[in-house]
Amino acid sequence: MNTLVYEIIKLFGFTLLYFQLDSLLKPFVFDKFEIFHLGQGPRELVLYDEHIFPIIQSANVFNLSILCIFTVHLLVFSKIKKYAIFSMASIYAKYISNEIILGNTITLYEHDYRRIIMWLFTTPLILKMYGDMNQLTLYDVNAQYHILSNGIHILVYPFCRVWLHQYANTILFLSLFLFEAYFIYRLFEFKQKRYTQFIIYIWTLFSFIALLEEISAFSADEIYIFYMLSDMVAKLTIMIIVVDHEEQIYNIKTSVDLQSVSLLSAMKKSIKRFEGSTNITPACNRLILQLNSKLSSFVPTDTTDLKLELLKKILPLELEDRYLTNSKEYKTYEYVCVLFTDIVSYTELAKAYPDDVIYKMLNDIYTRFDDIVLRYGNLQKIETIGDAYMVVGDIFSNEVVDNGAHKRVRSIILMAMEFMNEIRNVKSPNNKPLQLRIGINIGKVIVGILGVEIPRLCVIGNTVNVAARLQTTADPGTIQISRHVYEIAQETDFGRDVDFLAKENVFLKNIGTTTTYILGPN
Repeated sequence: MNTLVYEIIKLFGFTLLYFQLDSLLKPFVFDKFEIFHLGQGPRELVLYDEHIFPIIQSANVFNLSILCIFTVHLLVFSKIKKYAIFSMASIYAKYISNEIILGNTITLYEHDYRRIIMWLFTTPLILKMYGDMNQLTLYDVNAQYHILSNGIHILVYPFCRVWLHQYANTILFLSLFLFEAYFIYRLFEFKQKRYTQFIIYIWTLFSFIALLEEISAFSADEIYIFYMLSDMVAKLTIMIIVVDHEEQIYNIKTSVDLQSVSLLSAMKKSIKRFEGSTNITPACNRLILQLNSKLSSFVPTDTTDLKLELLKKILPLELEDRYLTNSKEYKTYEYVCVLFTDIVSYTELAKAYPDDVIYKMLNDIYTRFDDIVLRYGNLQKIETIGDAYMVVGDIFSNEVVDNGAHKRVRSIILMAMEFMNEIRNVKSPNNKPLQLRIGINIGKVIVGILGVEIPRLCVIGNTVNVAARLQTTADPGTIQISRHVYEIAQETDFGRDVDFLAKENVFLKNIGTTTTYILGPN
């Protein structure tokens, strides 16, 4: 079963159980024990002051109204749906409704008992939401101590009030108080986590009010007001905190693109390298754990948009849609420039140096080349195979005639010249200057997707073969172009001086002998 569906079912069942508690507890608790019957003791009414009671009722109505408005806002307008919030809001709303309806018709003890039960159901949800924000489970935050304390309190409450001596009640209170104190103490282990201070403050506040109640420092109605205000602050604040946090994460995740994922990956790799390069202090280790947690939270759980972005990068002109529908369509272009590059002496370098050194060198080169290609809106990187780098242009245009040939030739030659300049800035393993061979051709090609398992944009045709042969026969450090590219280039304004030198009797394998043209020094 889907994890989210399973969580919703659990939360729904949890909430439904609370809504049925009145009918479940009535015959076994409320009807059975005299402390829950009016007229059975001096503190039978929780709100015996007729002047304060209307104010408290008005405050309860106000709390319920704010809670309902905020919950409706979350349901209708919020981009995130945190179902634990709705469960907690429903339980708390039911509790306030009962307080408004029952008012002064139930005893002080029943008010107390209902409040403790409400805590038993809402506090685990608060701790769950806190844990979710920090990738912690209820067990991680030691919620079992608080839940056990509340559970024991609910089980023994009717018996304590009827049968136990005051000293026994005090001992029981101190025992449960120690449970809560230990729970709060263990929370300090997570002081570096988000909103831990808030959780500690809230639990400390409720423990303090319970202590005031036990020593009878205030009247019953004053203690009731303390609890009512504290509950309102705790519930509404945690809802605001969780929603604000989840909205921030949602906004970041929905705006994350492939480059953002690359950045996050690079940051995590840098942290990992740092961990392995030095002795980590405890403080630094805590910071690393927090950073890794933060970085991981930014990666989208739904990667559909990232996959589509990747497809659009490698499958232009809506070919990604055809791929997703398993279509075998392809597209024919009459005038497309094709460029191949090759690193001079790459084979010797690959034999002489470790694979990781060669990988870092190629990654440096191709990252620089990618940045250059991106500056030309009508050019598209197709693939890299070893030290070979392939670029074509223009397959973004739907034109199939030679209207844009001059623009394509101009862009690809200027880009090739940038490649030649940029390769000089790359540090080679042997500290010798790197050189390229570049071949460029223009003509008819077919663009389509070959294969099913991994989407791969392929450009095929004799134009591609000739470009590859021009690259392999080029002299080191030169750009070799075909006669057709040369003819178009002669009529093209490059915005700078570009000289061409004819090269006679060049033999291209499986093609024959021809005249090519070399770009002069730039």
